[in-house]
Amino acid sequence: MRNGKALLTQTLKAAACTFCLFALCAGPVAAAELEETDSGAPSAMVMFPVTGDGTATKGSMKPAVFNHLIHEKAVSDCVTCHHTGDPQSCADCHTLTGSPEGKGITLERAMHATNIAPRADGNTPKSCVSCHEERYKAKQECAGCHNIVVPARDDKWCAVCHNANVTPEQLAKGTAGSLTAEENLEIATKSVTTKVAPEKVPGYFEPTKVVIDTLADEYQPCLFSHRRHVASLVERIKNDKLAEAFHYQPEVICATCHHRSPLSMTPPKCGSCHQTKIDPANPGRPNLKAAYHLQCMGCHNGMGVQRPANTDCTTCHKAKPAAE
Repeated sequence: MRNGKALLTQTLKAAACTFCLFALCAGPVAAAELEETDSGAPSAMVMFPVTGDGTATKGSMKPAVFNHLIHEKAVSDCVTCHHTGDPQSCADCHTLTGSPEGKGITLERAMHATNIAPRADGNTPKSCVSCHEERYKAKQECAGCHNIVVPARDDKWCAVCHNANVTPEQLAKGTAGSLTAEENLEIATKSVTTKVAPEKVPGYFEPTKVVIDTLADEYQPCLFSHRRHVASLVERIKNDKLAEAFHYQPEVICATCHHRSPLSMTPPKCGSCHQTKIDPANPGRPNLKAAYHLQCMGCHNGMGVQRPANTDCTTCHKAKPAAE
């Protein structure tokens, strides 16, 4: 049995970590110079959708800021991204509408494509999204959630990268391809080094425990240690820049279990969508019992959690006393 004092210590440490992640850094951080890259490439850059005439697509989001410095440190060599072996701009081949040089693959697809077919020569290109997916599915601390939950690709998800604060004049020059390298670096550096962290949401670790008794029949109700599970998830993503970037507010952690519903500190119960029996109108949706077990076991298996074993029912819900 685990030591209760040790568990309390772990929870408090994770709570402090969460406070640091979501509260202490709140507010703007003054822009500063970025250190130089080993390759000599710009430390950061704004990736403008170059149209050639200075007109941005109507309704388009902000240009993406690419932090070359931290990405260069995270990969083995330049070919990871520059798959041709030539460290030129992606937009030189992958244009907005597609070009023969880029084999018809548009810039948007080159940056966001997933499930890219492997190449026979082993030099399979990666998009930004596919590289991120490969990393968090391979990392045990992340795999528990991401093997069973697909991130919602909504506006907030997009804004993690598409966050360049540019003036209309800078946008026009950038999309026309006339922005100088020095101007681009200045904008990118300001975007990278000026951050506003989200405020800590009160009650982030509440409730402490949750009694799951809807299906209690053969066994006693399950007493789920909610606070300890959340604390464990926060501890696992600590000091991971990719995780910190995309877990941009506390409720994102909640979406691990409370998936397919709007981000909220008071999400709906599982039974709001999952019924005790298969819903004929939604045959692909697991019933409530299956939903609980797929979610809990899937997360534990992905993270390599050995206890409880999938066949050890009484660790989570105690056996009922024998009838007299």
